Amino acid sequence: MRSFIVLAVTFLAFFEVGFFQSSMAQQRSADVNHEEALQEARRLADNLGDKIRGLLVQELQRGGPASAVRVCSEVAQEMTREFNRHTGHHARRVSVKYRNPQNLPDGYEQQVLVRMEVENRQKHLGKEYVEVVKEENVTVLRYMRPLTVAPVCITCHGPKETMTPEVKRMLTERYPEDRATGFQDGDLRGAISVKIVQRILY
Repeated sequence: MRSFIVLAVTFLAFFEVGFFQSSMAQQRSADVNHEEALQEARRLADNLGDKIRGLLVQELQRGGPASAVRVCSEVAQEMTREFNRHTGHHARRVSVKYRNPQNLPDGYEQQVLVRMEVENRQKHLGKEYVEVVKEENVTVLRYMRPLTVAPVCITCHGPKETMTPEVKRMLTERYPEDRATGFQDGDLRGAISVKIVQRILY
């Protein structure tokens, strides 16, 4: 009887150690996946931002502000969809003051954008905002990078009284519910938002 008890205790001890080691290994695996997901989110934000920025600069030089309005709100949307099809992830531009309704933020993005707005006014806007959240049965890395207004943006997103008649006409015709005007240099324009689904739950 004593031998049986000793054997059982020994087995339980080995089981607990094995379970602890397995849990630690799984956590390390999850940590690696988190870091990889974060690096991937940064890369996607870089690439999408560069593609859209390059497209806008090119269109401004070739067709002027009115042409850039069309590209920014229409062509950039198709570029974003193609970008996501190619990468297999979900990245897009979002804004509370959107021009194209497809840039309307979801609940999570809305909360982060409000936080960004407050921090930008307080002059300590972060370079990126990262959080891992549970959505249904998976964990998702949510990554958002602020987009601030540069001087080149004012032509199409600044006060309406400073816009050319052609730009104002196009905005009235194409976007009668446009919210993306009245910005000043340095204002928060919105953010690039990236979602990376992580397969390992932790």
